[in-house]
Amino acid sequence: MVSQKKLTEQLRLTSEKIHVLTDLEDRYVYSFEKIFMDQAYPLPDIVVKVYSADQKEKIIKLAEKEDVIFIRRGERPSSTSKNSSRTLLLLDDVKIASLDGTEKNVRKKSPAIATLSKLHQSGYGTYRNLTLAIQTLFSEKFENTCFQSSICSDYCTVTPSFDGIETWSARGRGLLIKGVMKGELPLSNKIVDVLYTCSKCGRCFGECFQNVDLHEAIVQMRRYIVENNMVPQVFQTTANNILEHGDPGAIPVDRRLAWMKNVSITKLPEKADYIYFVGCVVANRTPNTAKALFNILDKTDVNFTMLGKDEGCCGYALLASGLWDEAQQVANELIKKIEKSKAESLITPCAGCYYTFTRLYPEILEVNLPCETIHSTQFIEKRIRSGELDLKALKTDITYHDPCSLGRHSKVYDPPRNVLNAIPDLNLVEMPFNRDQARCCGGGGGLWTFNHQVSMESTHTRLKEDFLPNNVDILVTACPQCQMNFHLTSRRKSIPLQTKDVVEIVESVLITKK
Repeated sequence: MVSQKKLTEQLRLTSEKIHVLTDLEDRYVYSFEKIFMDQAYPLPDIVVKVYSADQKEKIIKLAEKEDVIFIRRGERPSSTSKNSSRTLLLLDDVKIASLDGTEKNVRKKSPAIATLSKLHQSGYGTYRNLTLAIQTLFSEKFENTCFQSSICSDYCTVTPSFDGIETWSARGRGLLIKGVMKGELPLSNKIVDVLYTCSKCGRCFGECFQNVDLHEAIVQMRRYIVENNMVPQVFQTTANNILEHGDPGAIPVDRRLAWMKNVSITKLPEKADYIYFVGCVVANRTPNTAKALFNILDKTDVNFTMLGKDEGCCGYALLASGLWDEAQQVANELIKKIEKSKAESLITPCAGCYYTFTRLYPEILEVNLPCETIHSTQFIEKRIRSGELDLKALKTDITYHDPCSLGRHSKVYDPPRNVLNAIPDLNLVEMPFNRDQARCCGGGGGLWTFNHQVSMESTHTRLKEDFLPNNVDILVTACPQCQMNFHLTSRRKSIPLQTKDVVEIVESVLITKK
């Protein structure tokens, strides 16, 4: 009988594009078919991921020649495979899940999904409590299957970057969490890598898992990783930069405020009804957005101010990476600054800041800002309806990208569209996947910081599959991270693209009434 090491070498020589997986983490993930159920197979010694019938035939012939126990994913293992000392090989020839497949299949929900749905309806859908619910569900056994399909192969924003290997999918991350929680897997560097290679978009599982916010469990696990002193250094560096400089990239304050040289008002009151919270990504990466919203505020009757050089960071990067203690410090300091201003409302053009203030602060840190939080599109929508802002015609075709932080996570879908549709002659063409089904740009959840290559590959998919077929003039969004990703990726991939924020479009057609 051939040794496992020798067999592994032979397998890798059978074809150029196959993956021969022998790490414990991969073998553990592939021993399951459904995320909430018991193991479907004994722990395999080797997993082989193939992509063609020819590759599959070669692997089967080699397995037969070397007297290896062979199981094809989706087939019931024999009693021999469960108890034999021979090498056990699991063949995965399942195609990478696509959004088309996810959307067309309406699947029956399991008791696990029904339970989580009730938890959401009862108000327990928070990062702390929902994760505890998932822990309980992973520990329980369910008699019914999760789905009608025999194999749970879910859609994931980043899985295509890893050739569809399940370990790097949403399902794989869920199973790795399950393994660590149940003490079946040690917390390893590979698990850390897999759990941080996620945009936290919440798009995983589509309709099947719409009530299971797996991204929240991933953030909770990142917290566990921090507590075990295994947080990737890049996030620790980011935390140090935020605490010392008020900026994730340690960008100097003067550079952050450079966009204000192009606005008419430079002196603002210390106290006002509204605080304009620019956000570090907007100020540094999309300064035209910062300037546009400032000018819109100036042209209304809003009494507003800014925190200026004392604004700092909202702490999203800290919360998403599991550095909650540092995020608590940032939040406490920001709350004091806002209280000092006596502001009743905070306006921000950053989807990440909005999501942080409205959901992450109360759900993770259990604190709230001392004022309401308004996204720029919500503010503009209200001012258009009140007649305070008039817009001239703009004859162009555009499409709108729903940022995950503003859309799926915060449920703000209509205000951006209502603002754009209020512009005369503007034709808004929806992308095939939009609103809660929108494909992620790949920039959130710390993914850009941790693995910008994978982040940009996800961006490229959104542009290639959803934007280019629409044949429109401008890609509009309401998130600086999305806009930055689209801009950089389009340049690298030579895709003709003009991308703007909603507030930039509004400023360009604004008729001054003040």
